[in-house]
Amino acid sequence: MKKWIYPLLLLTATTPVFAKETPSFVHVTEPTSPRNIQILLQKDASEVLLEVKGPYYLLNPHDGSRIASGLLGKRFMVRELENGLKWGEEFPGIHQFYIKPRSQETSIFVGGIQYSGAVAVYGVGNCVHVINELDIETFVKSILTSQFPTPLEAEVLSALAILVRTDAYFHATKNDGSFWHLTSQEAGYLGSALVIPGSPLEKAVDSTKHLILVRREKGEQHPFATSWTEHSAGKTASYETIFRKDGFAPDKGVEAPHAALTRAESKWSCKVAKKTLANRAGLSQIQAIETFVDTASNKVYGVRLKDVSDSYDLNFFALQELVGKENLLSSDFTISLKDDQVIFSGFGKGHGAGLCLYSASALAQNGENAVKILSKFFPDACLYNVNALPKNAAR
Repeated sequence: MKKWIYPLLLLTATTPVFAKETPSFVHVTEPTSPRNIQILLQKDASEVLLEVKGPYYLLNPHDGSRIASGLLGKRFMVRELENGLKWGEEFPGIHQFYIKPRSQETSIFVGGIQYSGAVAVYGVGNCVHVINELDIETFVKSILTSQFPTPLEAEVLSALAILVRTDAYFHATKNDGSFWHLTSQEAGYLGSALVIPGSPLEKAVDSTKHLILVRREKGEQHPFATSWTEHSAGKTASYETIFRKDGFAPDKGVEAPHAALTRAESKWSCKVAKKTLANRAGLSQIQAIETFVDTASNKVYGVRLKDVSDSYDLNFFALQELVGKENLLSSDFTISLKDDQVIFSGFGKGHGAGLCLYSASALAQNGENAVKILSKFFPDACLYNVNALPKNAAR
């Protein structure tokens, strides 16, 4: 993997934005206490299979006191009883516990899926919530491994590592003090079993350790919600436009010239029967479809399905669920109604916000490093070492 170096980000001076010229490069001091992230794995479950292989501590997450410990591991269903949690044995008066590995060889499984870090169990109203707490660097490796089974260029992987880490810090700081920061479904988190030691993905995470993107607000640096799309067809949209929520991300997309050159080749189309789409949307029929388009990027962020007396509004992702993600490939499309068919015609692939992977790969193949790639898609952001991130950085 090509090694890339990153600029020093001063703690007492204004952090420079990405410059048009290549900045000076020096070593950045590694932080001593990286942050953790808490992922909700199970919510309101009647029972969950919980297994520990290897020595562990069972702690009270409220005060850190030890409830129990084990040397050989344990495997039982965990459930909430009227007087406390039960995991093999009953724990009277205890409605929450925290499983902490005592060895690096200890593994924790929830519902048969292996997770790194520690696991907290909370009993609420005869149901259990299960939360995985792990360090963000390990979390980034897990996310990239599950979402990119086929490795990309080394510099693209490094750029993605920074983006995933940035998004994790955004949610961890924004939801600081909450029982969890993200759900496993929101994060696309599938545990740690798939991570391969020494893989290109792991090397990309390690080579960018503790680096995130931030944006300035009222003199402070803040991480923001990030995303990527497979092929932007020439332009990207802002995070807020596509996801319809505030993530403190840049409010404008950018031009993606490399993707624009292959826009025609990325053309696609699909057809869905009006009756099928109406049934899925809960309408009697479809007489018209209105699209809501971001004029700057030409991306569709929502539609309105209309029948005789009612209408149904959907965002892009909800529409993808109705039509099928394998059919509605991107948010860059138009709709026409012909006879009993709804015809979608579009370009590119993906929701269209954030980093365009097609363009990033082209830039990497042309010799650009991860810093330069990110600068083209997040021009008003700064590269930051989390050791310099204020503890009150939540927005």
